[in-house]
Amino acid sequence: MRRATLILALVCVTPALASADEPSVTLEAPLEATLGDPIPVLLTVTTDPNTDAAVADAALEPFEVLGKDVTVTLSPDKTTRTFNFELTLQCFEVGQHTLGPMRVRLASQNGDLAYLDTGTKTIDVLSVLANEPNAELKPPTQPVSVEQDDYTLLVVLSALLAVLLGAVGAWLFMRWWNRRDRPEPAAPPPPPPWESALAELRALETRRSEEISEGRTEQWVDAVSDSIRNYLGRRFGFHGLESTTDEIIQALGEVAGHDMEPEVLGFLSQCDLVKFARASLADEASHDLISEAIALVDRTRPTPTSTQGVAS
Repeated sequence: MRRATLILALVCVTPALASADEPSVTLEAPLEATLGDPIPVLLTVTTDPNTDAAVADAALEPFEVLGKDVTVTLSPDKTTRTFNFELTLQCFEVGQHTLGPMRVRLASQNGDLAYLDTGTKTIDVLSVLANEPNAELKPPTQPVSVEQDDYTLLVVLSALLAVLLGAVGAWLFMRWWNRRDRPEPAAPPPPPPWESALAELRALETRRSEEISEGRTEQWVDAVSDSIRNYLGRRFGFHGLESTTDEIIQALGEVAGHDMEPEVLGFLSQCDLVKFARASLADEASHDLISEAIALVDRTRPTPTSTQGVAS
């Protein structure tokens, strides 16, 4: 008795298990839609976990497909897999239209193909003017005057004004720039005292014969003496032109590194003798005097390695 009951239970359960493994498909769509509005449609396919599903491309006139999306979920016990195909349709024909059947293609891992067809859904596509019993076009309206501000002239005038102001500003700036107080350029440094002295003495040497022959011996000797006095003052830092011969010799004695007092004393004494005692000076003596003056400057000028300070 127990064995017969077990066989009867197995016979009853086997068809149920077999039907649970069979793939299924459902189609959901709204009953009504508005002309031109998106129509959401849901296509649900349930298969075993080793089978893929896809919606075959088929003509859905008068519906048009706007978009398609799919999501796949696995059941908690991992015995089935569900494909949710979300379609967005659109229709531009008023009336009742039948959607479907839609074909679903199933592909197993072994490469076997199978097809499922959905049922059909009737969708009533309504017009936006369905509530108007006698819909008519609105009568033509009279043209309306529309005024719009035009700033073209203002923009052009503003641009011209900006250019004019820029030109005036540039002119004023250049005028100010040309009239501004400019610092005077720095004067070039004076030549070294030995260069000035040698230039003066050579010029006096050139005029020597003429000055002597015309009787201006005292003036010529005085110029030679002043040139040497000015050189010594600038060279060693004292007022050579305003100092007497004795004061010059005393100042030179205070300068370290030079033993020129006897030579300078003899030269200036000879010049003072001609200047103050009106002593005569022969042509040869005048030549020796200017040569001695030039040699004195050459001997006392600093060498390139000299560290002796020079007064300007």
